[in-house]
Amino acid sequence: MTTLLHALPQITAQRSPDAFALEHASSRYTYGQLQADIESLSTGLISLGIERYDRVAVYLPKQYETVVSMFATSHAGCVVVPVNPLLKAAQVEHILNDCSVHTLITSEDRLFALQGTLSKCLELKHVLLTSTSKATTNTSFNLWHLHDLLNQSRTTFTSHRVIDTDMAAILYTSGSTGKPKGVILSHRNLVTGAHSVASYLQNTSEDKLLAALPL
Repeated sequence: MTTLLHALPQITAQRSPDAFALEHASSRYTYGQLQADIESLSTGLISLGIERYDRVAVYLPKQYETVVSMFATSHAGCVVVPVNPLLKAAQVEHILNDCSVHTLITSEDRLFALQGTLSKCLELKHVLLTSTSKATTNTSFNLWHLHDLLNQSRTTFTSHRVIDTDMAAILYTSGSTGKPKGVILSHRNLVTGAHSVASYLQNTSEDKLLAALPL
């Protein structure tokens, strides 16, 4: 049994590349396509100079790019910080500063809402957008289009080495009774949890799971 988070889609892609992994709106994505995009974005992240254990925040609604970004961060040997898409700018700023986020993956509308706060995030070096940005005057970080990295990065993949006890994610509380607080999880924590839930729900490869909550 694998104990690395990003190996979960990879194993299924090797076994059943044409099986459907995700459905969103009217689009369907196979495990083969998902894995190819995960590896491409991982390569893109590393090409930006991202290092092992660097934090990558994903501030997106439930969509294909959200899943790719989370697994690609793990695949690159970095730490994913999922940010609830319902959080406001001040809460997002707190999270980005609290765990020293190096790279933010978000959308154009969310970037616009964050423009007054991102200049205060001194560790932030790169922002990757799922759509083309039309309006930002912030020069404290480098701005990239996520799909450009996906299309330009289909090269030999080299990741930072990780083991199952390495930090894989920092999950934050909702902050309903104070500032959001981060919980550190290793690859083993996440994979063991996934296997546990799948086991007691008796999930099979034929099941479809509806994501009602933020990813």
